[in-house]
Amino acid sequence: MAEISALRLLVTAVIVAVTTAFLRLLYILPATWGTHKHPRPEYPRTTPAHMAVVLGSGGHTAEMQSLMRDIDPRKYRHRTYIVSSGDEFSSSKAFEIEKKIQSKCTEKGTTTTIKGKNDLIVGFWDIKVVPRARKIHQPLYTTIFSSAWCLIGCFRALVEAARDSTISPGEYPDIIITNGPATAVMVILASLVLKFLGVAPAWSMNSVYVESWARIKTLSLSGKVLLNLGMCDQFIVQWEILAKAINGRSRWKQVEWHGFLVE
Repeated sequence: MAEISALRLLVTAVIVAVTTAFLRLLYILPATWGTHKHPRPEYPRTTPAHMAVVLGSGGHTAEMQSLMRDIDPRKYRHRTYIVSSGDEFSSSKAFEIEKKIQSKCTEKGTTTTIKGKNDLIVGFWDIKVVPRARKIHQPLYTTIFSSAWCLIGCFRALVEAARDSTISPGEYPDIIITNGPATAVMVILASLVLKFLGVAPAWSMNSVYVESWARIKTLSLSGKVLLNLGMCDQFIVQWEILAKAINGRSRWKQVEWHGFLVE
């Protein structure tokens, strides 16, 4: 009888644990909430906003540079750029992005602030480096290991971004913006895990995914993963034909289309 009672307790504990985990997952997954976002405790906001931007290699970074052109650094006073290890191109583009957006709210001839330095007008920007999720021509069977290593790096990057901020100390990014690199999936997954574990609040790190302009009829692999798993708060495509193809086979609007977002 004692063994049966112990078994029942074990089964009950497992059921409770699984149910709790499932409900917690439903609570933090964007797809289960639709347009009903988790509200920030204080509204209207009284503290500066923190933005994280994932820069991929080559064309991804070039598109992100265009997407960031209208960002106001006085609103998003902490801007964190997440790049893959060895991607010097993206690191240099982060400085170019800052140079462009800072020039809109500073006097002509003003020098662009260096990373890690706080400025009274344009705030603070930094770069976090994470391992590559997948290299070009990397065999698929090894991707699981490099992706796991990248995920660990993304945890560290997000935690450090919150810890090192002089604008909003201890606060995780309010928003994560990305447009397609494999690293983007790992960054968003890391943000969801941090929220699932209660390390980060549920209202933080809202994710906005902008599909590449080059994707006209089908989504990229990163886009397919994020959309099918319901991991993004906002999913945007740049071609109407693609939006109709995706939304047309669903009962609700899965993606948004606002025309071409890159110049």
